[in-house]
Amino acid sequence: MGLITSPQSYNIAFSIASLLLVIIVLVIDVSEEAHNNRQKQIFGMIIFDALILNVAGLLHNAWLYNETFNNLITADMNVVFVLTEKICSYLMAYFSTLYVMSIFRIYPDNFIMKVVLLLPELYCIVFFASGLFTDYYFTFSEAGELEYNYLQGASVNLCLFIYFPFVGYLFVKYIRTLSSEKEVALIMYYLMMLAGIPIRILTKSSSVFEFSVSLALLMCVYTFQNPSEFADRISGAGTKNALNFTVSTNLLQKKVFTVFGIAIERIDVITGGEPLEAVSELLNQITAYLKQLCPEGNTFYTDDGHYIMIFPEAEPDDPVIEKTAEIIQKRFKEPWRMSGQEIRLFQSPYAIGFPDEVDTLEKFNEVRDVIKKALLRHNKEVLRFRDLNLKHVEHDKKIDNIVRHALDDELLEVYYQPIYNPKEKKFTSCEALLRLRDPQLGFISPAVFMPVAERNGTVIAIDNFVLKSVCELISSTDMASLGLDYVEVNLSVVDCIQTNLADNVKKTLNKYNVRPDQINLEITETFEEGITSAMDENIRSLKEFGMSFSMDDFGTGYSNLARISSLPVDIFKLDKSIIQSAFESETSYMVMINLVKIIKAMDKLIVAEGVETEEQAKQIIRVGCDHIQGFFYARPMPKDRFIEFLRKNNL
Repeated sequence: MGLITSPQSYNIAFSIASLLLVIIVLVIDVSEEAHNNRQKQIFGMIIFDALILNVAGLLHNAWLYNETFNNLITADMNVVFVLTEKICSYLMAYFSTLYVMSIFRIYPDNFIMKVVLLLPELYCIVFFASGLFTDYYFTFSEAGELEYNYLQGASVNLCLFIYFPFVGYLFVKYIRTLSSEKEVALIMYYLMMLAGIPIRILTKSSSVFEFSVSLALLMCVYTFQNPSEFADRISGAGTKNALNFTVSTNLLQKKVFTVFGIAIERIDVITGGEPLEAVSELLNQITAYLKQLCPEGNTFYTDDGHYIMIFPEAEPDDPVIEKTAEIIQKRFKEPWRMSGQEIRLFQSPYAIGFPDEVDTLEKFNEVRDVIKKALLRHNKEVLRFRDLNLKHVEHDKKIDNIVRHALDDELLEVYYQPIYNPKEKKFTSCEALLRLRDPQLGFISPAVFMPVAERNGTVIAIDNFVLKSVCELISSTDMASLGLDYVEVNLSVVDCIQTNLADNVKKTLNKYNVRPDQINLEITETFEEGITSAMDENIRSLKEFGMSFSMDDFGTGYSNLARISSLPVDIFKLDKSIIQSAFESETSYMVMINLVKIIKAMDKLIVAEGVETEEQAKQIIRVGCDHIQGFFYARPMPKDRFIEFLRKNNL
């Protein structure tokens, strides 16, 4: 027990370790950029305070326990070190309170609030500064340690504890806006600061407290000060997580604000074939421009090509919104630059008022989904909440219910779209496409119901239905006599990460006596990072089984050609957006040609999707595509009509 309660055994070691930790935190904080500048400034003040605290504490301990330092430093200088260390330690409570407030976007802009927050801290500063003139509150022992005169000496701790209930109130009220990781980090930070006084009393030392403060700062720099979650490195704007957090905290504080959005049309197509550096160059230009127009730089870039700006204390009809829309519209009439070339972008603005029009984060996300659909048919004026047909929100909920019961209610049917082979001048393959028909709503597009199926977990059962339907077609039809070599079946990302995918596919084919080479599985180019190992294993197993694979939607994502070339994919399907763009501009046409060259260099086959005219078909054949799929040749059709189509066109 004596080893623990004897300060000289560990004080200097803890002081040095604590100082090193603070220096590490300082280096990390300086090297990182933060989305929330005000929060970063307050955190910087905490680091500076902790640095002085640790230096003063180390010098005091060195004077106490090291003979050399004791000879170099006078007793009066030691008094200054102790008072400096005490003032900085009590300042830590004040700065920590401001920091927690900044996390929840609460700023003491009101003069009275500033005074109320500062008064306890001013008392602490005056309390310790008085030690230079009077012994009323405390004295210094012959050993150079500060000793309080109770009861007046206890008043400084009582004053300090005023901050903790206030921070606890903020914590309870706003904690649900944080992720679980940040919630734990904030609790630990709070407890470490709160434990400071008992630690001092128990150990008769401040070094352990200073070390716990340094640990708390290190934890914060990797959570609250970590920019990866709240700042998008590609665009330089705030992320979707940062947007959701800002909206949630503003709503909890009952603030009035307006979300002003800018949807950039076809940004994914424009940047799809470009290297990441070029995409970052373009998006950073837009971000830098919008930040100049937005108060406090509250600018965010979501993963759907939308820029979001938040205007505090503003209504959607306020002049600042109209003026901002006019300025942005004027700027977007001028070209932007990417990879040394000028490109033109088109934008559609919208505005949502909080909390009168939207009062929850969930409703905000629902309204944004409606806005995405409405912008497709809206003019370039600012789209407002009142212009929306909110029946779409209820419509989406109805779609979710329909999808959940689609299999049981027998609402699903597999259609087949023939794929033309120019070399053989006939249709040698097809793609199986799912259709959902509801008795009340009629046909529902896969673009609508498949994302819903992925969200509600029914996608695996639905994809199994498609594969079984295709196998039933193959087993009941003499494909070879109809000129059909194989059928393409789509695999969703959810399918690809299932560890039992390969076994389930093999069992289904064996059940219907279907050969592996009669099925071609389509995977999408836009599969997410972190799941490629599971995908690789599934592909490897099914390839060994004898199945072939296609890369669907090629050209729409940030393709890593080294990664793609290593995949055992036999066919690349050029996305219809690439094909359509190729006939709209010379640059896009050259992009398509280069994609074809890359694929051919890898000795792979090519399917061109979305071919709608004879001129497009001729050009696609001329550049060397092996297969053509599109409305020019045939639309998707039910099984019976598809078989009749093959008999009519292939025989």
